[in-house]
Amino acid sequence: MKTRAIAILLVTMAAGVSYLDMRAQTPAKPTVPPLPPAAEKLAYPYGKECVVTLDPQATRTSVTAGASDPAGFQADGTLRGELIYLADEWCVLKDGTFENWIPRDKILTMRVSK
Repeated sequence: MKTRAIAILLVTMAAGVSYLDMRAQTPAKPTVPPLPPAAEKLAYPYGKECVVTLDPQATRTSVTAGASDPAGFQADGTLRGELIYLADEWCVLKDGTFENWIPRDKILTMRVSK
């Protein structure tokens, strides 16, 4: 009887050890990295003061004597004004009572004050 009890105990211990050994070999679930926070959707800065840099080949070089630059245009090839419209083809900046319509393909950069 003692022998039988020892045999049952040994079988139980072996089963427990093999169970633990199998559990150790089971791959753990991969950890999923946390999702980045949702990026803010960029909105067009309508009503904000903007400075647009134009393509140098798009600026006019011949200015008649005594004529001033159009409103908003700077000597360094930039245009300043309030953004009032932006689409695939045009960017419109308002400078005082003037609206400057600029083709989008002529714009290199746009800076916006916030």
